[in-house]
Amino acid sequence: MRRIEGLRIQLDAVNYLKSVKKLLGVTYRDLSPLLDLPESVLSRYVTGDMLPSVETAQEMLAKLMSMYPIETVVKAKLKLYDTYVDMSFVNLPEFWHLYEIYIARKFEGLEVDVVLTAAVDGIPLAVAAASRFEAMLVVAKQYREPGVENYEYTYLREGRPVTLYIPATYIKRGGRVFIVDDIARTGKTLRALIGLCNKAGAQVLGASILVARQGLNIEANFPIDIVYTY
Repeated sequence: MRRIEGLRIQLDAVNYLKSVKKLLGVTYRDLSPLLDLPESVLSRYVTGDMLPSVETAQEMLAKLMSMYPIETVVKAKLKLYDTYVDMSFVNLPEFWHLYEIYIARKFEGLEVDVVLTAAVDGIPLAVAAASRFEAMLVVAKQYREPGVENYEYTYLREGRPVTLYIPATYIKRGGRVFIVDDIARTGKTLRALIGLCNKAGAQVLGASILVARQGLNIEANFPIDIVYTY
């Protein structure tokens, strides 16, 4: 294992530890028997005074992801109303860490050129994914970038036409694209993003939807992962 890979595992373990403490209110007393580590040691990991060994970090991460999977965090933080889904937790850096680690393991080994999302709510998650994949972030917007050629895709949302645009230079023909969507109720936004990739002649390698309505069905020739269904 290269040194940088070992360091990544160490940092992932510490970030996961810090994130579940902050997002779920888990205490050192709760975590100590689970991780088989003294509370004082866990505290030093969180404060940055020391890092776990690579072997310890691997064990920590496996146990934390098993006991506190990202689905549990989403379920705990998500707020459902009659006409609104409150997903403000996706703006927290602690959640970005969890999502980044989750994506890296769910799509292990995936080589991506571009992470694509639609403005605006999906941007924080797409930034986390793009950072992990070390890929360019492209945001499809509902207005045309002036002075350049744009790809565009129009669809109906709640009975009115919506058009998404991306500059043609942002996604190259044959480019490897990963799509991120924060919430999918009907799948229309995801289909629009796929349509933009098709117009660009790019290859979609996978997609991640954080939250989806039950019964959502999107046929595609690439894996679509849904983290949580409501």
